[in-house]
Amino acid sequence: MENKTTKLTNILDTEIFGDDRRQYYFDIKQAKNKKHYLRITNRRQEADETFKRTQIIFFEDDLPFFVEAISMLIGRHAAGNLGVSS
Repeated sequence: MENKTTKLTNILDTEIFGDDRRQYYFDIKQAKNKKHYLRITNRRQEADETFKRTQIIFFEDDLPFFVEAISMLIGRHAAGNLGVSS
C-alpha cells in the first residue's frame, strides 16, 4: 500500500477554537527549508451550507513584530483606548 502524505504532516503545533459555523486554526508549521511559520485559518459556513477558508501566513522572522502589534492592539482595547491615531 502506498504511503500518502497529508497537509497535516508539517504542522508542529496547533490551537483551534470556534463553534459549529466558524472555526479558527493557529498552526505552527515547518517549511521545506526547515524554518517555522504561523498559519492562521478561518473556516466559516456559508448560507448554502458550504465552508469557505481564509488563511494568512506570518513567517518566522516576522513573528516578533506580529506578537508586538497584536499585544499593543489588545492592550489598548483592554484599557479602553481605542481609535486610530494619526
